Amino acid sequence: MRYLALFILGLLLGAGLTNLLMARQQEQLHLARSELEQRLVAANEELAQLKENLDRESRLAIVAIEPVIIFSGDRPPSVEGRALTQALSQEVQDILAPLKGQDVRHLNPALVPAMIDGRTVKVNGRQFKLKVTLLLISDKVIVHVQAQGLPASVSSSTVSLMAGWPANVAI
Repeated sequence: MRYLALFILGLLLGAGLTNLLMARQQEQLHLARSELEQRLVAANEELAQLKENLDRESRLAIVAIEPVIIFSGDRPPSVEGRALTQALSQEVQDILAPLKGQDVRHLNPALVPAMIDGRTVKVNGRQFKLKVTLLLISDKVIVHVQAQGLPASVSSSTVSLMAGWPANVAI
């Protein structure tokens, strides 16, 4: 019985000392966390002010081109449709690549559809005539393009030219 009492007393003393040590560590961690939260709030405020100043002084440049491809007429099967959508998206991005880095305020929005409208492109062995249905310009150019499949008899000379427009338009 005496040994059991000493064991329980030792267990209680050990638990109490461990609790004291852990409480001190917990307080230090809590203080460090509070300090880091304060520094984070200050850094976020500074970042917001810097962004505001930068937005006021900087130009709004085009950084991305996001084509949205819509098929008209006969729709290709799902797997082929996804492949064609990806290939046509890449073609539209290649056509509009000169726009990247341009200042939005100095961009003539009438030229963007003119770069794509009426153009015939060949992807994955099929030819498509492209038509812009919607154009949104900000730091991203979002262009909705309607792709109409052409019969295989269309000559390859129309692949590089738009109807009435030169293939390369510089902005």
